[in-house]
Amino acid sequence: MKTDEIILNKEQEEAVRHDKGPLLIIDGAGTGKTTVVTERIKRLIAEGLVKPEEILALTFTEKAAQQMEKRVDVALPYGTFGLWISTFHSFCDRILRDEAFNIGLSSNFKLLTDAESYLLVKKNFWSFNLKYFRPQGNPYKFIEGLIQHFARLKDEDVSYEKYLKFVKSVKVDKEKYQELANAYKVYELLKIKEGVMDFADLINNVLALFRKRKEILKKYQAQFKYILVDEFQDTNFAQYQLVKLLAPPKTNANITVVGDDSQSIYKFRGAAISNILSFMKDYPESKSVILTISYRSPQTILDASYKLIKNNNPNTLESQLGINKNLKSSKTAGGEKIELFHSDRVEEEAEKIVDFIREYKTHNKKDYKDFAILVRANNHSDPFIRALERARIPYQFLGPGMLFHQPEIKDLIAYLKVLYDFTDSVSLFRVLSMDLWDIATRDLIAVLNLAKKANLSLFEQLESMTDEPVTPLNEDGIWSKRLNISDDSKNKLKSFVDMVHKHQKLIPKETAGQILYYFLIDSGLLKQVVDYKTLTQEKKVLNITKFFDKLKTFEVTHKDASVFAVVDYLDLAMSMGESPMAAEIDWSEVNAVNILTVHSAKGLEFPVVFLTNLIEGRFPSRDRRDKIPIPEDLIKEVLPSGDYHLQEERRLFYVGMTRTKEKLVLTASNFYGEGKRERKLSPFIAESLGTQNLYKPSLLSKTSQIPLFEWEKRTEEIADNVNLTKLRLDFLSYSAIQAFQLCPLHFKLRYILRVPTPPTPSLSIGNSIHNALRNFYTIGRSEKNEKALILKLLDENWIGYGFTSKKHEQQSKERAKSFLEKYLKDPLHLNARPVYIERGFSFKVDPSLKILGKIDRVDDLGNGNIEIIDYKTGANIPRQNQLNADLQMTIYALAAVNRGILGKRVNQIKMSLYYFENSTKMSTTRTDKQLKEAVDQLLKIRGEIEQSDFQCSRKIICQNCEYRMLCNG
Repeated sequence: MKTDEIILNKEQEEAVRHDKGPLLIIDGAGTGKTTVVTERIKRLIAEGLVKPEEILALTFTEKAAQQMEKRVDVALPYGTFGLWISTFHSFCDRILRDEAFNIGLSSNFKLLTDAESYLLVKKNFWSFNLKYFRPQGNPYKFIEGLIQHFARLKDEDVSYEKYLKFVKSVKVDKEKYQELANAYKVYELLKIKEGVMDFADLINNVLALFRKRKEILKKYQAQFKYILVDEFQDTNFAQYQLVKLLAPPKTNANITVVGDDSQSIYKFRGAAISNILSFMKDYPESKSVILTISYRSPQTILDASYKLIKNNNPNTLESQLGINKNLKSSKTAGGEKIELFHSDRVEEEAEKIVDFIREYKTHNKKDYKDFAILVRANNHSDPFIRALERARIPYQFLGPGMLFHQPEIKDLIAYLKVLYDFTDSVSLFRVLSMDLWDIATRDLIAVLNLAKKANLSLFEQLESMTDEPVTPLNEDGIWSKRLNISDDSKNKLKSFVDMVHKHQKLIPKETAGQILYYFLIDSGLLKQVVDYKTLTQEKKVLNITKFFDKLKTFEVTHKDASVFAVVDYLDLAMSMGESPMAAEIDWSEVNAVNILTVHSAKGLEFPVVFLTNLIEGRFPSRDRRDKIPIPEDLIKEVLPSGDYHLQEERRLFYVGMTRTKEKLVLTASNFYGEGKRERKLSPFIAESLGTQNLYKPSLLSKTSQIPLFEWEKRTEEIADNVNLTKLRLDFLSYSAIQAFQLCPLHFKLRYILRVPTPPTPSLSIGNSIHNALRNFYTIGRSEKNEKALILKLLDENWIGYGFTSKKHEQQSKERAKSFLEKYLKDPLHLNARPVYIERGFSFKVDPSLKILGKIDRVDDLGNGNIEIIDYKTGANIPRQNQLNADLQMTIYALAAVNRGILGKRVNQIKMSLYYFENSTKMSTTRTDKQLKEAVDQLLKIRGEIEQSDFQCSRKIICQNCEYRMLCNG
């Protein structure tokens, strides 16, 4: 079968063409399951079986969801009100934002990270009444374990009510479990009181919503006519219960699940086959399709990996179901032999990899980006990074959650730590070592040494320096010689101290994020980084943007977002191994060796793969059990027999092997770090290669010392080797167009780089009112006292940032209340017949350009006519002729006529702006000619943006522009 130049094999076609009823796809590594899922979605839409918004596709990672949505979106001929392709957690977040109020929860909830959950428990610690789990010497010892315990209970769909009921039947350790159940209840009620949720709550609260409010469940059952679940083998019990609620087994629902037990690497206690076996039992009429043709790896890799994974029998689908999962390569050539590098020390292991990369790259005409070094854990990567740096070979670390560990972010955190504790000389030295200051290293060391001799912190020493030459004391307390640092360094250090003093004064008044933003401006760093020339430099500014987004999120979630609170949070998050994802550029375009964990490599492929650190204790790793395990009686999944941890590590090894497109190299050493005990090779090496081949000279490299000259850095520079490609815009919004037409530089800073700016009062007021009205109309108009309800919703949705003082905020809130009170008396509300509230849309004006937007409200006017309403909290009311030509209104009309969105004729559409400031409504319409001209206009604007040099427009707005410090306007 051929679909849009994609040729499907027999099994793939069978899965894509499956019509109605449950379908189980058992896939193998590289067998094209993503292609199958996306082609299936595209077929269902193209053949008119469903609308795009009637398909729900759930994936395991955000990246997989984005890739799937992008592939599907390319094939959609019409616009849409939004595809439902997401992770389980994102899907549940979306449901709860609309429906949480139906079970007494806030729709404006804040989502907590693990570190924020820890801080919440610690802040309210004495409310938990702990005894057993509160050791006197370290009362907070079990906080992290308690949070993990509660999360695991939720994975098993165990509420605190069920836990309390279970405890009544417990005979052993009853007091301990009673304490845990009580603490679980306190934790859940505390989060409701604070208006927050953790990630596990997203799934469990949607389960509670659907179980308590059957009418809401029926609404979503009716909406999602087809459901697809990817990576089904790794979904937990609670997630599977959610799937069954949306696609009840008794209804012969159109549910497709895709899974491979051989690649189950996230499952609790290695229950890799539990869900798939349960699916076959729950949906006995399901059709099964097995994909066994691999389009990625050569047969040598497939044979070795199959030999490895068979050691997990009988806890495999192949063993349990009697099926054949021995993958066959689509490649005619058998493939290169797998090599094993066995070294004495890890440093030598790393050097051998570097030498192999150089040689293989030259002889096989490869790029650096064709090589991937896979490690079992993030901290295993250091020797390989050092070896690549010595060889001056470019590399990029693609591990998860690395934002806080990026050099540019560590610099910003270091500055916050200096403000937090000016005696932190280590952090201060890092900040002063930034290229930004251009201070001679010799001068920095001289000042640091003087500080040590004077028993002062580095900052105290800097404060003590005057314009006069500084002379340090000798052992007798007499100034012995002059501190010889340049006048240039002295001036720069003085300016730096003045800046720190300025920011220290702001600590009682401003949030950490706001002070750090002042640091970006006052230091000149912001102006420097936005003028990037390469992808690497672009990634730095995007990382800084992501860091500020994280700080903004923290500010919204926490009343105390001071320097002290934020530094405490960052320290805790990093100690718990928690960090947001670093900014993603197209890493495949960067010509650099890729270093990443095996977990992060899932779903990726590389021509040459190194599986490293293959010794017992590293790969396989040691089993780290839960600090507070949940009772066996509460575990509902089918757990495997035998050593479940070893089986899961074996599956992870299988995933690592099958990332390979051409050449696989296994590497191991006898000694790691300071260890003096020789380590045994990983058993997975023999299991995959066979003991009879393990020590053949052709397979095993010789051990050798690292020559002294290997420690010398190569003289050639590491190329920051990817220049920026020509800007290509795939999507635009009206706000982005408006920003570009106002000032190209402003557009670049806001929409390309997303440079953070302080919140403004107008934005906070506008978003607060919009959110309150969204919830107001979502709840419905059955509420008797609408005024009390809408003011209550304003309180719940109020955004208290950007105001100059508490008084300013209170005055603004009163103004917002006045707007809404007057609005309730306006015909726009009294005659409201809303059919859509705050609906995002997207449509194509060209195969390569998509327009995105959001409509505040759509009202039914009868006879097929509609009114699109846009709320405005500003005071700039246009003239009628301006409104009649307004591009934003025209974009709304284009969305409304699109068959995939509203499908209206242009003469059925009325568009209105409502201004809260003076309760004014202005309306306009469009013609077919105007819509056609608008398409040409949008394409022309796209071309202008792509060709722009993004210079400041020098318009009058420069005087009040939030980016005025970044241009010469």
